[in-house]
Amino acid sequence: MARLLLFGWLLAVTAASAEENKLSPRHVAVTGTSLARAQPDTVVWQISIRRTNRDLATAQAECDESVKKVLALRTELKLKPEEAQTGYLSIQKIFDRDRAGNVTSFRHFEVVRAVTLRQRDTSRFDEVLARLVAAAEVEVSYQLESSEYHALRAKTRLEAVKVAREKAIAMTELLGAKLGRVLRIAEPQESWSSPSFASNTAFVSPRQAEPDDAPGTFAPGSIEIRVSVEVMFEIE
Repeated sequence: MARLLLFGWLLAVTAASAEENKLSPRHVAVTGTSLARAQPDTVVWQISIRRTNRDLATAQAECDESVKKVLALRTELKLKPEEAQTGYLSIQKIFDRDRAGNVTSFRHFEVVRAVTLRQRDTSRFDEVLARLVAAAEVEVSYQLESSEYHALRAKTRLEAVKVAREKAIAMTELLGAKLGRVLRIAEPQESWSSPSFASNTAFVSPRQAEPDDAPGTFAPGSIEIRVSVEVMFEIE
């Protein structure tokens, strides 16, 4: 029975391969890549407020008070209501442990609240960071965004397709062949990683800026937009 199943599977695979070869006996597969850069125009601040106390009500009250101080900056920073919002709330019991890692005794409660602020004027980066740190003991991180990102990415994607086609034409003509119809086109899944940040600090890898380029110590640089497109053409 197992041999019959294996034989049937091999027949199916062979038939599928034959069908694929019938559809495209000769083909060329290429990858086109295009790169663009977007100027950041928004700083998204992620603020974490962490308070500890053996009394849960006290820890929560202290955390709430710090959240209010951060949210009060909306008026000073001239942020719109939708540009400031509270996020997750976490309450945990923290215990001491011995050298073996076993729980020994209750230490305190830990209450964590998150607040997000969207600053649409990157030239005020230093000012906003200073006010956040001065308002309360907080952990701060940030990300840079551009309102042009999606439009530029769409344009860059089409440029990548153009690059793929030009590459395929050059390869086939060099071998005395002619490019045929498109058999397949795909955009691989985008992957990215964000940097880590420490308490009360925020860092980015900026470009080397001249004194007149950006005030203060913050040079936002640019956001890289890289798009690759895989295309398969038939060879006539």
